[in-house]
Amino acid sequence: MLSEKAYKNPVEGVWGTFEQERGRLDRQIIEPNFIYGSGLEPDALRDGFYSTRDKLSNASPVIRKARLIEYLLLNGRISVDPGDWFADKLDHQGLLAEYNSSAITDIPAIYASEVMEIIKTADSTGYYSTGLDTGHVSPGWRYMYGKGLTGLLEVSKKARKAFGDEITNEQTDFYDSVEIVYTAIIAFTGRLSDMATSLFGEYGEAADVRLLTISDSLKNVPANPPSDFHEALQFSYIMHQMIEMEGEWVRSMGGFDRCFGGYYDADIKADRLTKATAQELIKFFFTKFFATTRGAANGKNFYFGGQNVDGTNAENELTYAALETYHEMNTTDPKLSVRFYKDSTERLWKQVTGSIRAGRTAFVLVNDDVAVPAIMSQGKSLEEAREYLLIGCYEPAIEGKEIACNMSIALNLAKGIELVFNRGVDIDTGIKLGPDTGDPDKIKSYKEFEMLYFTQLDAQIKSATDSVKQYELLWPLMNPSPVLAGTFEDALISGNDIGQAGAKYNNTGCMGAALASTADSLAAIKKAVFDDGVISLTELTDAVKNNFNGHEKLRLYLQNRAPKWGNADFYVDTIAKRIIDFYSESVNSISNSRNGRFVPSMFSLTHRYTLGKGTSALPDGRLKAEPLSLNNTANQGKDKEGVTALLQSLTCLDYLKLPNGSVTDVYLHPSAIKGEDGLNAMISLIKTYFKRGGFGIQFNIFDSLTLLDAQKFPEKYQTLQIRVCGWNVYFVTMDAFEQQQYIDANVHFA
Repeated sequence: MLSEKAYKNPVEGVWGTFEQERGRLDRQIIEPNFIYGSGLEPDALRDGFYSTRDKLSNASPVIRKARLIEYLLLNGRISVDPGDWFADKLDHQGLLAEYNSSAITDIPAIYASEVMEIIKTADSTGYYSTGLDTGHVSPGWRYMYGKGLTGLLEVSKKARKAFGDEITNEQTDFYDSVEIVYTAIIAFTGRLSDMATSLFGEYGEAADVRLLTISDSLKNVPANPPSDFHEALQFSYIMHQMIEMEGEWVRSMGGFDRCFGGYYDADIKADRLTKATAQELIKFFFTKFFATTRGAANGKNFYFGGQNVDGTNAENELTYAALETYHEMNTTDPKLSVRFYKDSTERLWKQVTGSIRAGRTAFVLVNDDVAVPAIMSQGKSLEEAREYLLIGCYEPAIEGKEIACNMSIALNLAKGIELVFNRGVDIDTGIKLGPDTGDPDKIKSYKEFEMLYFTQLDAQIKSATDSVKQYELLWPLMNPSPVLAGTFEDALISGNDIGQAGAKYNNTGCMGAALASTADSLAAIKKAVFDDGVISLTELTDAVKNNFNGHEKLRLYLQNRAPKWGNADFYVDTIAKRIIDFYSESVNSISNSRNGRFVPSMFSLTHRYTLGKGTSALPDGRLKAEPLSLNNTANQGKDKEGVTALLQSLTCLDYLKLPNGSVTDVYLHPSAIKGEDGLNAMISLIKTYFKRGGFGIQFNIFDSLTLLDAQKFPEKYQTLQIRVCGWNVYFVTMDAFEQQQYIDANVHFA
């Protein structure tokens, strides 16, 4: 509860302190200040942790995990910062991460060794990358806030009782584990509350106000539903920390405005907060997430806007208070997703695009008018689909009802072309990956080549999905998740953990990477070999296998004369559409091992580098081991007809078939969107893309001269942001190779 001294005749120095504290708060993760005597010292904590593990060797995995979480929460050192508005620090020494890592390594080696070899081979050859994705999850935020942990425990007890004598041992262990971890979390926050109280009088009257607020808040949350805006934020971050300590990466914090807007409005109405003091709390809260990445890594996702369950506009006053705060902070983390639909206001359009234009490019804009029907195509109701959040970078899932595992598979769409050239065998290693599709010298038409490519792609999808299905069977052994599972009503009612398909929807994401590399390569084959007869397929096969050594003129022709994706060229656009139609229909038809389905997406992230390293030269002129194309956009520098043509190409695809998400990357020079007319042009561009059926879009706004100067004088550009794939980093934190990728991508702007 916000201390009355904070809002009624506030003590001097209580508010307006963020900027003076910011540098220290940015370092709060790397420079924690745990209080001596507040818990066991590191060596003793480690000894006790592994002793507890050994004593529980005969317990079920979920009970063992729960007791280890309990041990750390009750015995780890803690810290409360009198200059902060929130408390969360626990010195758990990463012990649970060590424990989880061992399980994730050892259990598949014991129970699925053959599958592990297949996955290892697929990864090393750039065929696909896959595994058990426990890292793209989001809890049931609003369900949890509405109940508090005490309320969730009541649901758990009632559900357990309903089973009576028919309850299984697995269900009993699950319910016991939920009770253990939630009771321990309540005890842990009680420890923080007591520490805050113990610090009264040591740091001055203003610090006492903050400490009293922390102490009172943690007496209520997360045990009970939050009573005000501060408590709601405190609840959110505590549970974020608890779930991540358990072993899952919380990749969506939910809808900031819809989760917290009611608390904000109530506090404003009751004069507990002003807009300015609420924005100060937001700054302290957002900095918690930045402190983990410090502008150099993937950030945390909050979303804004969109529609409510009844179709009404979800924007509220907190939408703008938070977005204004974010703009002022000029931070890379958290990263923000914004849902737009037919009734989104011009105010939201201008607020978001204005921030992007000003270099705050950690936004992805998503089209509800496509996302909602795409989600419904999976059998979800309209009301559920309207409740989607964006996990990770831009992947939809239903809050409180779905564990989507969005990044279980990263599939290299371009690899099948290499395999047609070499009869299903990896050119570099000689390892057989796909079926033998015959001697390429005997292929008589482009249609036949494309058919053989789809044969390879189909086998590739089957291999990847079969591997994941085997992995998923081991989830209950590898990563029991009672902290996360208890936030899902369906899991509590059924008595099933997350790995036991406890959520209502348990789907598995499959990411299709390198669309432009694939489409450009197939278009080059069609044009150079079968339409124009510039070269025989035998000669092209030889050139690809030899990385174009001795074939430089051919490579230049393929790079510069063959049609390229992203230029509104029907010739290559129809090829890209056939690729996506085949890929999406194939993936959408496959069931997983968790009573769900595989769900396709279209992007590449940094897999464009890792998958590219194992990929031979391609007929588009790309050399062996070079990066593949980014997300679903054009190959670097190949979209020569401008951004309008790029978006026309992109909207020839059917995004309703890609319910796991996709994104388009757009680079704009600052001069192109200057002034009011420029901003309106940017908004019009996005609206047109959405009206034509586009799903997601993100921007980089800079020119190569600025980036070159930032390389020479990094001290002048400490807050220059780059949109990497689905997150932002500060340009100066990137290595030289990464920096050069963005300089090269924008050199035509210079």
